[in-house]
Amino acid sequence: MQTRVPPRKRSYLDPVHHDIVLDRHNTADRLIIDLIDTPEFQRMRRIHQLGVSNFTFQGAEGSRFTHSVGVMYIASQLIEFLADKSPEIREFRPLILATALLHDVGHGPYSHVTEKILGYDHEDWSCKIVLADTAVNEVLTRFDPEFPAWIAGILKKERTPHFITHIVSSQLDCDRFDYLLRDSYLTGTAYGLFALHRILSSLEIDHENDCMIVVGEKGQAAVEDYLFARSSMYQQVYYHRKNLAARALLSRIIKRARLLKDTVSFIDEQTNRWLSGENLSVEEFLFLDDIQMTYHIKRWANDKDEILKDLASRFLNRQLFNATKLPWLCIDDVNAMKQKAKEIVAATDRDPDYYVAIETTGLRPYDFYRPDAKHPQTNILVRTDRGEVAELSSISPTIEALVRGSFDTYWLIYPSDVRDTINDMIDACLKGAAHCGGRTG
Repeated sequence: MQTRVPPRKRSYLDPVHHDIVLDRHNTADRLIIDLIDTPEFQRMRRIHQLGVSNFTFQGAEGSRFTHSVGVMYIASQLIEFLADKSPEIREFRPLILATALLHDVGHGPYSHVTEKILGYDHEDWSCKIVLADTAVNEVLTRFDPEFPAWIAGILKKERTPHFITHIVSSQLDCDRFDYLLRDSYLTGTAYGLFALHRILSSLEIDHENDCMIVVGEKGQAAVEDYLFARSSMYQQVYYHRKNLAARALLSRIIKRARLLKDTVSFIDEQTNRWLSGENLSVEEFLFLDDIQMTYHIKRWANDKDEILKDLASRFLNRQLFNATKLPWLCIDDVNAMKQKAKEIVAATDRDPDYYVAIETTGLRPYDFYRPDAKHPQTNILVRTDRGEVAELSSISPTIEALVRGSFDTYWLIYPSDVRDTINDMIDACLKGAAHCGGRTG
């Protein structure tokens, strides 16, 4: 019997980047093809890129799979731009592409939504999957026995040279480049559009400081547009009020299922352990995906517990709660409003612990390096046309405004049938509220 020889080239027709072509005759490309074909990577087809945003934006059905392939492709493009002045970057090509491809392999069901609800870190799981007895680990080890440890070290930001990490994870990285363009496309919006090639062509490696640097005023202008695009995507898409309402609803479903784990109508062992916060093996974690979690919610829509049944039915049929943005208030005022909302909901014979919530939003589109912070950021450095090197916000008044601004916001979540009563309550509370001068904490 004649052995079938796989095609030399493989193409992915991507809606954002168009043709992504991998060539098996290229060592790095062959590694990427083998990684893509692993069960761990294929699992990402079953995890939504945008969590529950498809409740709000009907086209938001893309997966972590397509995003990760896109990040790898942008990284390959950036390497070619960097190689003009730093040809040695090509020796790191397999490592950079593999890390870019695998950076999200540790995402759980509904991506960042359950990560926030349950308090786990998808990057930790990405490292575990890379290092454990998995097909991904086998492919990487076969290519280079040191690769699993190298990739985990890059994801944890512990490996040098640091500029490799910055390509994959920084404030100006290939991950953000792809998800802004991709999410903008999937949601049918233009908020996340920016000049990708202009930025890629303006980046260079600063070997002296072991980091990436933006070169020239044209590059600086493109980066400024990118940061404002990121700000717009968070304000208009990721923090859309219906996204927050869907997130709060899913949070309440999980809260109720955790409480009823011994009496709920259906729950498999892996999901039970996951929702209970127990330590999972890599094999158990990889069992989880959107399909499996959605199946549980479908089963819970017929549960004997009336609260879980109602919440699950609401989620399946998109009967979302309302989300009202609260003005600039002190936390005491927010808590007072939440308590009054609970009293209003309780009067309708519903448990307010499951039908009232506060969601918070807040993200700086760019933040300069703060060494004392829990997770210090990487600076965006610019080399001006005069040859001076400076941190971006120190030379750009518009970006300084992004750095100095306050972005924290509170949202009150509640059932839509009590909207009028809730709004009257908010109006009454505002008359006596202790406003915090534009701050919310």
